[in-house]
Amino acid sequence: MKVLLLGSGAVGTVSALKFAQLPQVRQLVIADFVLARAEALAARIIDPRVRAMALDASDGNALVRAIRETGTTILLNAALPATNLVVMRACLEAGCDYIDMASGGSADDGIPKLDDQFALDAAFQKAGRMALLGMGADPGTSNVYAAYAAKHLLDRVTHLHVRDGDNSVCQGHDGFLAAFSPWVFIDECLCGAVSWHDGRYHLEPALSGYEPFNFPELGVLNTYHVDHEESRTLPRFIQGVEVADFKLCMDEVTWQTLKVMQQLGISRTDKVRVGDVEVSPRDVVVSLLPQPKDLAGRLHGKTCVGTLVRGLKDGLERSYYIYNIADHDAVYRVQATAYQTGIPPVLAALLISEGSWRVPGVRSPEELDPDPFLERLPAFGMEWHVRDEVTGEIDHVVAPSGQAALAA
Repeated sequence: MKVLLLGSGAVGTVSALKFAQLPQVRQLVIADFVLARAEALAARIIDPRVRAMALDASDGNALVRAIRETGTTILLNAALPATNLVVMRACLEAGCDYIDMASGGSADDGIPKLDDQFALDAAFQKAGRMALLGMGADPGTSNVYAAYAAKHLLDRVTHLHVRDGDNSVCQGHDGFLAAFSPWVFIDECLCGAVSWHDGRYHLEPALSGYEPFNFPELGVLNTYHVDHEESRTLPRFIQGVEVADFKLCMDEVTWQTLKVMQQLGISRTDKVRVGDVEVSPRDVVVSLLPQPKDLAGRLHGKTCVGTLVRGLKDGLERSYYIYNIADHDAVYRVQATAYQTGIPPVLAALLISEGSWRVPGVRSPEELDPDPFLERLPAFGMEWHVRDEVTGEIDHVVAPSGQAALAA
């Protein structure tokens, strides 16, 4: 497996560190628009299979040349979702498989959307190549959990509710921050959230849908509608789903800050004139926030990503919450949100290269057999559990290596 990794931010760092642990990886090229960032990450790994290069993920011609010159067999896009279509087309032209971890939101802002990516399905099938979309934590493991429930726990799945919680605090910072790309975080929270019910998709108002949710180990946290890929794909690929949505926990500071940004228009992505220059209000906000990769070692607490599934088993109503918990202190050299997002695509890349997950075309994680992924996920440092919502019992899956393996 020869890997080209686009992006060396917080999530890209996690993926690179995990790729370097795999003997199946013959080559890992870390590419970033800023060469110094890629070089710093490559130097941190210290492995003859790993090298850095400067590459603009929005430059299709440069991407094609890089894929061909490096002999890349699979590309992981850890850059912004705005680059997804350009990168996918480059993979088609140069001949390699593709994985990303997020797609564009639902706002009409010119950013490529999930449907734009699925439109390349026939081209990928014809080329005998695979594009796996949204293979991070959520989307990603959340989709696989839904597929697991449909295969093993329920005869019919009727409700799928992805719930994402985080009770962490940041040392030296008590204001608004994002544990993953601030640009994407703002976009997901404020563009309006797609949900599925009554046999069709709905657009929920931004920052609506208040719901206290009891997260394992974290306790009850307030959650709200946030736009996520699962609400679009799960009803599409899992038959019989009546309701699907995604909610993210937000503390009062985060919710209020986002609300003010929305009201003042400083979440806008178009440029406005300020004196003699034109700037994007959102770019200004993002530039003032702590960068996710700089939060490693400063965040303390836990994150929980899971899918609440409801349906019927032997004619009886059943409900399960399938989830993973990451501890910021256990993965202190990266940070838990980046850890949960950066590990799954590495395992997916391995499964694709081995053939057990290789299905040509453009795919969503829930379309694939969940068993090969979940059987090996604990060994990749991510324990996953099933909480029976009726009895409260938790089925523990023990991780042989544990989360700390990457941080060591």
